[in-house]
Amino acid sequence: MVRTGFDWAVIDLQHGAIGTDSVVPLLSAVQGAGAEAWVRTQATNYAQANWALDMGADVVVVPQIGSAAQAREAVAFCRYAPDGHRSWGPVRAALRPASAPRQRVYLMIEDTDGLAESEAICATPGLDGILIGTADLTLSLAGTVSDVLGGATFDAVRTIVEACTRHGLDVAAYGGSQEMTTACAENGIRTVAVAADYEVLHEGAQAALAQARGSYAAQGARF
Repeated sequence: MVRTGFDWAVIDLQHGAIGTDSVVPLLSAVQGAGAEAWVRTQATNYAQANWALDMGADVVVVPQIGSAAQAREAVAFCRYAPDGHRSWGPVRAALRPASAPRQRVYLMIEDTDGLAESEAICATPGLDGILIGTADLTLSLAGTVSDVLGGATFDAVRTIVEACTRHGLDVAAYGGSQEMTTACAENGIRTVAVAADYEVLHEGAQAALAQARGSYAAQGARF
């Protein structure tokens, strides 16, 4: 996947079918291919964010942040004293080259609580960016996932983007479709996850199978 030429990839401990024992090999694979390696932790598992940084993640993403207090606590776990209370033990992170960008911390705003406190969340010292959870945000706004491109969602997205801009933060979001990727670009989001690996695999397999069946339709071949 990363040798395709993506700029960044997320190793997903929140929804992905992997455990922490897979993180270091995946970090090695992503970074070895020249892409930036992000790790999304399980919600409220701030110690896991500390650990992912120790393992050398370029970026950690902490999901489901609904208040400024949560934001401060999450970021504090990712910063050494006096800026936070991250425990010293960089392990693989100690091997990062001096020319590498500093490790960064993103938080996810993905419900109406986080939306209401987006200004205060974005003002958190030590924070580098926000990853907008558009699907959960849509559900929290009383829609369904199919409404993710609707006006209510993107009114909320623009509110978050504007807060990020005021505080000098990067803003990221999940694409998942050409329409969503375009909507993200039109709303000032410059860091976009194009698709999940299983989606790309499924679509590629469908295309390959359709082509094969079309080529051998008369012969009745099995694939």
